[in-house]
Amino acid sequence: MSQWITVYSFPMEKELTELARFIQSHGLPVRIIEKGKQQCVIAEDTKLAEFLRPLISHWDTEKIDLDFYFSQLIRGLEINEVDSELNESEGKESSEPDSERGERTYYIPSFPLDSTPLTFLLITLCFLGWFLFTSSLAGLLLITPDPAGTSVGQSTLAKHLQEGEYWRLWSPAIVHFSFLQALMNALALWILARPIEVRGGASVLIALVVLGGLVANLTQFLWAPQSYFAGMSGVIYTLVGFALVVQRWQPAWQDIPRSILLVMTAWLVLSALGIFGFILGVNFANPANIGGLLSGLLSGLIYCAIGGARNFYSGDIYAREL
Repeated sequence: MSQWITVYSFPMEKELTELARFIQSHGLPVRIIEKGKQQCVIAEDTKLAEFLRPLISHWDTEKIDLDFYFSQLIRGLEINEVDSELNESEGKESSEPDSERGERTYYIPSFPLDSTPLTFLLITLCFLGWFLFTSSLAGLLLITPDPAGTSVGQSTLAKHLQEGEYWRLWSPAIVHFSFLQALMNALALWILARPIEVRGGASVLIALVVLGGLVANLTQFLWAPQSYFAGMSGVIYTLVGFALVVQRWQPAWQDIPRSILLVMTAWLVLSALGIFGFILGVNFANPANIGGLLSGLLSGLIYCAIGGARNFYSGDIYAREL
């Protein structure tokens, strides 16, 4: 027994029927034993233990579909084997890791649809906000412009709050001025929010949306109080900032391709410089996006500093960088 390696440990009260069924159905050389005051999953092979540890850890924290994710793990290994064979046949032998050479094929993971309900709600709100823009209800959701540029205490936002309309601090993120704006924001949420919800849990995504929406809307109003603003781009850039920090802390987590995060950051910089606004003739809510990005970066730093990065374990087999 001394040669067996502990893959993962659970408290005695933890129900492991589903995990035991998974181990048995796949014929894995793994055992569940009682050791001290814990239930231990053990394996005799070191590589198998390292292979299963993140999967079981994620099942413990998020109750994922073990069979689905196990198939994704196997698929990832098969892709690696095919890549190795192709490289050998083409004479591309190198002692450097594939990640350093950048020669591997990458893909965005396909999470189960029922694992990201909050993301689907946010996407639905984008399109609902587009319909609301054409109705009188939009006026109840947006912050009324303050063309006079009065002090904050005398502004239209202050009047909204004095009347108890606190929802206006967040509701502008729901309203969208056009179908294209709703579609682009929905696509960004699909790419950014789903991996964060799956890995970090709904509570993390909710916190980012609430904080990011608040900071983005307040920043935009304080910077340009004379005009209407709407859309979820501030929240989206909160997710961008959060993902940038988590990937820095946990480099193996690549559910969100780093290339997409860099492109979105570059877009924000060029937009803030007025380049896209000049070319496209469109005014972007740059203060909201910048405020959202900064809140995401700060949230990511705090989250990782208290140990949250462990939830975003090595995703090298689940997702590849584009």
